[in-house]
Amino acid sequence: MKKIDTNKLMIIFIGFLDILAIGIFVPTLPDLAKYYWVSAHLISYAIVAYAFFSFIAGPVLGQLSDVFGRKKILILCIVWSVASNLLMTLTASFTIFILARIINWITGWNISVISSMMSDISKDKKERMTNMWIIWALFWLGFIVWPALWAMLLAFWVKAPFWLMTIASVFELVMMIIFLKETHLNTIKKKINYNPFSSIFKFLKDVNVRIFIVSLFMLILSFSLYQGMFPVFLAKEFSLPAYVTWYIMSAVWLVIAFNQAFLLKRFWLKMFSLSKLFFIINIWIFILFVMLFLIKDLTTFLIVFFFLVALQWVVNPIYQSEIVENTGEHERWEIMWVMWSLQSMSMFIWPLIWGICIDRNISMFWFGAIIVFINILIITRLVKKLKN
Repeated sequence: MKKIDTNKLMIIFIGFLDILAIGIFVPTLPDLAKYYWVSAHLISYAIVAYAFFSFIAGPVLGQLSDVFGRKKILILCIVWSVASNLLMTLTASFTIFILARIINWITGWNISVISSMMSDISKDKKERMTNMWIIWALFWLGFIVWPALWAMLLAFWVKAPFWLMTIASVFELVMMIIFLKETHLNTIKKKINYNPFSSIFKFLKDVNVRIFIVSLFMLILSFSLYQGMFPVFLAKEFSLPAYVTWYIMSAVWLVIAFNQAFLLKRFWLKMFSLSKLFFIINIWIFILFVMLFLIKDLTTFLIVFFFLVALQWVVNPIYQSEIVENTGEHERWEIMWVMWSLQSMSMFIWPLIWGICIDRNISMFWFGAIIVFINILIITRLVKKLKN
C-alpha cells in the first residue's frame, strides 16, 4: 500500500484555505459600496490596492523563500492575512478598509509560495506536472464551493464572509506552525532584486517568447476589464443582489472546471492545431465582447458570458505551455513569475477605468473588443512564428 504523504496533504489543505481569501472578495463589492456609501469608482480601489502591491510583492516573495525557506515566508504571509482580515471585518471607515487591503499586499502571492512547495516535493517532471494541476484544481474546487457559501453568509450581513475568512486564516496559521514541514532544504544566499519590472524586460528582449508574452498580456488586459468589477456591473445594469452574483460565479467556475478538466485535451487540443487555436480563440473572444455590449436581456447576456469565460480559460494553458516551452530550463520558474505579475499589473490598471465607466453608464466591453482586435493583428505574426 502506497504511503500517504502527510506534508503534501497539508500543503494542499493550506492552499485550499488560501483560495478562500482570493475568492471571497470580488462578489462582496456591490454590498461594500452600499455599506461604505461610495461609488463604483471608489470601491474599485479595494481591488487596485491589492493588485498593485501583489505585483510589487510577487517577485520578492519568491526570492525570499529561496533565501529563508518556504515555511517562514508562508507563516509571515498568513500573519499579515490575519491582521488584514480582522481589520477589514471590524472597521467602519472606508479609508481604513483600503489600508487593510494594502496591509494584505504581502499575502497577495502566497499561493505562488505554495506552488513552489509543491514543486519542491516533486520527484520528477511527471509528478511536478501533476502537482501543478492539483493547484489549478484547488482553484476550480474553491471557486465552485466557496461562492455558494458566501452567498448564504452575505444574506445575513456584508461583513459575515470576512469573519469566516479571519477565522479560517487563524486556523490555517495554527495548522501550518504545528504540522507543515519545510520543503526547500537547500536554501541559497543571493542578492534580492526588488525591481518587479526587471524580469519582464528581460524576457521581452527574448525573441523566442516576446510575441507570446505581448499577445497574452493583451488578452489579460481585455479579461481584466470585467473580472474585478463584474458584480458591480451586474448590480447596476441588471439590479442583481450581491448574493445572486455569488451563485453566478459558482456557475462560472463550474464551466471553467469542465472546460479545463475535460474539454481542453479531449476537444480543443485534439480538434485544432495550435496555430488555428490561437486564431479561433481570439476571433471568438472579439465577437463575444461585441455581443455583450449589445445584449440587454440578462439570460442571454449570461449565456454569452459563460462562453467568453470558457474561451478565456483555454487561453492561459496554451499560451503558458508555449512560453515555457520556448524558455530555458533554469528560467522557467522566473517566466511563470512574469506571467503572474502581468496579470496583477492588468488588475490594478483597469478596475479604476471600469469603476468610472460604470458610474457614467459606459460599457467596457467595447474596450475589450478593441484590445482583442489589436491582438488578432499581433497573432498573425505569432502564427507565422509557429509555422516556422
